[in-house]
Amino acid sequence: MKTIPLILSGGILLAAASLPAQAQKVDQSGFYGAIGYDSVQPQSGNGTLAGTFKTDINNDAEPTLTLGYRFNGSWSAEAWLPITKFKHEVRLAGMPSADIKHMPFLVTAQYHFMAGSRVQPFVGLGYGWVSVSDEQTKGPIAGTNLGVGNGNGVTAQLGVDLFATDNLFVRADARYFDWKSKVSLNGADIGQVKVNPWILGVGIGYQF
Repeated sequence: MKTIPLILSGGILLAAASLPAQAQKVDQSGFYGAIGYDSVQPQSGNGTLAGTFKTDINNDAEPTLTLGYRFNGSWSAEAWLPITKFKHEVRLAGMPSADIKHMPFLVTAQYHFMAGSRVQPFVGLGYGWVSVSDEQTKGPIAGTNLGVGNGNGVTAQLGVDLFATDNLFVRADARYFDWKSKVSLNGADIGQVKVNPWILGVGIGYQF
């Protein structure tokens, strides 16, 4: 597990909670949307394939879109997905061996602390799905047929919304996505990769 995302996220929430709330309240219900930039950072070490090859998947960052609805000052629900697919290089036994792309879709329910204030730390819990595509082999397995299965799992979120006006806000958040995928080579099952990424993002949003 990566400790840096936890430290950064905890620092964001502590700093936000220490700021004084503004006297003016922001709107407490309605639809909102946000454009962000998020980095998908798989866990260090992603398992062993074919009983031999230690697997590592690198990071990637892409623009993202969030659409949500606030039921009241405290509770909201949202959907999150990238605007363009994330792309990762896969290393087998330390050697670049494949490139893959994926399109995750996450839905979360959130609870916002300090409801109605300009500074709103929040936590979220939900579920995610990911579609893996465009597997391309290279290096030691060039020319083979690599298959990486789609995945799904629980996702948890920690973040803060900072309202500049009643409607315009800036967001920083961290998500953990419990995601694993089965892997095949030339049609034969060779195991699974444990991706389990942290997704770290910043964005700007508008509440209607």
